[in-house]
Amino acid sequence: APALSAETVDLLLALRALPVAQRQVLVLHHLVGLPVAEVARELGLPVGTVKTRLARGRRALARRLALDPQEVARDG
Repeated sequence: APALSAETVDLLLALRALPVAQRQVLVLHHLVGLPVAEVARELGLPVGTVKTRLARGRRALARRLALDPQEVARDG
């Protein structure tokens, strides 16, 4: 198996430090590629809850990875 890049390792460590609820929606939406509505359906949550968890999770990741939170929010 190929070695993981330093950036990938940093991302995985940052994701592991997040609350499970935030990590779940971030992984399903950004890494698996599910639309917000599908994430909500998969987890049995309202769409608004998924959006809130995504926003909070992105901010938390930005802090942990020392990124500009405004730039991360624009990407979502």
